[in-house]
Amino acid sequence: MTQHIISALAVASGLGAFQVYRFDKAVKLSNSTDTDVTANTSLWGVDTILGSAENVTDKTAYSFQDLTGVTPQLAFAVWTFAFLSLIVWRVWEALDSKRNNSGLAAFSSVFYHAGGGLTDFINALPYVFNLIPTATVFLGIYLAQATGNDWFTFMTFVAGFGLVPLLDLVVGEDSYNPTPTEEAKLRNNWWFRFWTCSYVWVYAGSVLAVARYIGQQSQAGTLSAVAFWGIASSLGISSGFGIGCIHELIHRPSFIELIHARVVLVLSNYNHFWVEHLWGHHKRVATDEDPASSFLNESFWTYIWKCLYLSLVSALRLEAKFLKNRGKAWYNIFENRILSAYLVSFAIDALIYKYFGLTALLAHIVQSFLTAFLTDNANYIEHYGLRRQRLSEAKDEWGWYSDYEAPGWMHSWNTGDRISNWMLFKIERHPDHHVNAGRPYQILRTYKESPTYPTGYAGMFVLSWIPPLFFAVMNPLVHKARQDLIDLRKSGKYEEVFPKGANNISSVYRKTGEDYYEPGSAEYGDGQDVDGKANEGGAVWAAGEAKDSARLVKKAQ
Repeated sequence: MTQHIISALAVASGLGAFQVYRFDKAVKLSNSTDTDVTANTSLWGVDTILGSAENVTDKTAYSFQDLTGVTPQLAFAVWTFAFLSLIVWRVWEALDSKRNNSGLAAFSSVFYHAGGGLTDFINALPYVFNLIPTATVFLGIYLAQATGNDWFTFMTFVAGFGLVPLLDLVVGEDSYNPTPTEEAKLRNNWWFRFWTCSYVWVYAGSVLAVARYIGQQSQAGTLSAVAFWGIASSLGISSGFGIGCIHELIHRPSFIELIHARVVLVLSNYNHFWVEHLWGHHKRVATDEDPASSFLNESFWTYIWKCLYLSLVSALRLEAKFLKNRGKAWYNIFENRILSAYLVSFAIDALIYKYFGLTALLAHIVQSFLTAFLTDNANYIEHYGLRRQRLSEAKDEWGWYSDYEAPGWMHSWNTGDRISNWMLFKIERHPDHHVNAGRPYQILRTYKESPTYPTGYAGMFVLSWIPPLFFAVMNPLVHKARQDLIDLRKSGKYEEVFPKGANNISSVYRKTGEDYYEPGSAEYGDGQDVDGKANEGGAVWAAGEAKDSARLVKKAQ
């Protein structure tokens, strides 16, 4: 395995050096005052839309090397070597189920203490990290203006997929699980809700501010093609990092929080996500029927387009079933939660075009696409190669197999890496989330025995973009996870290692019992079931479709 990683390292370094050479050449060309040369730096001919770059600022532009004294080629080569060397070390750790991955103060209970108002504030404070990607969008714009080098507008990409992966690998894992007393206090700490809702308003303001800025710069003829793509992609990447917040909000038992989540989805033209995620992905996770659960040896670049399309198809089917359960037609535009929301999105798109112009609208479309793209990038890595056992040939109304063992602790990838978990509201403690979907992010648990990544999501995204390297890292871990599950069941230790409970679908519409459910699993209000009527039907799935997870797990064994 190590040989494969080293080979991939050499290939990646070579390709990276070539791309950085092209980047450095483009920067030098973009700094030229010659109009013809500047026109040659257009990305995909976009300056036919942006207008001539002739009027771009005349002040001297400073390159990366001018500002740091280091060539981009050297910086990228050092980063590549450091990142992949640390990955090799962390893969070795992930292959050992007897101990957690390394981390600075990994088992510290700081940020978990029960206490008064100040303690509550401190416990939730690290999740302000979720706002950092958005801050880098505007920092990049500022640096581009200050230096005259528009490549600084790509700062969010560099920080998100360069700096964050290294920080995750160096700072390492938060391996601590709160005690029952600490959990009870953390559940009721309103600061955790404050930070999730705050992201929504920051994002909404950023969309407006960026559209206005791009519109003004385009109309003034001072927006280069590089700046256009840098700003638009940076906002999209920051929104992609924000999906951890939206993911949390759609699972909360509150319409206020769901509405907050849907504001972001409306502004990113991604209105079907929450329907598919709650009632599609959480029911079908780790099966061939789930568009968001990638196969072993499935390339990300094959997966992503299939997932984007099939997730939309599945969401529309689920919404039609939701309405049918209520005696309503799917085409009722005022009742269909997906179609009505897309009408609002299109109205916002039209307003951006009217008040800020075509270029601002195109930037908005770019950030919307990247929001969906990075969300499904997360889906790709979250269940890669993991599968639940099918128990019968039963199928649903769409012809998809529907009788599987309950989603368990071995059907999602886990990591406790501290930095990216702070940025993504602990979505990376993913096994606990799928077993107990109603459990709020601040008390999600991590267990070394679950399938474990070598690093956090940001680093795993980078690996996924290079399929041979991703396979070299992940395939041995997949085979280990599959064998571990067999061994745990045969030895009878599965129930000893992992906590009991199952509630894999949870939303404001139906908090418990819509699918696999064990009493006591809701995790609302100090662990008490808010809605214990587990035999009633849910928002989408009917009463007869809820199953006893303990029976299914026993049968699967």
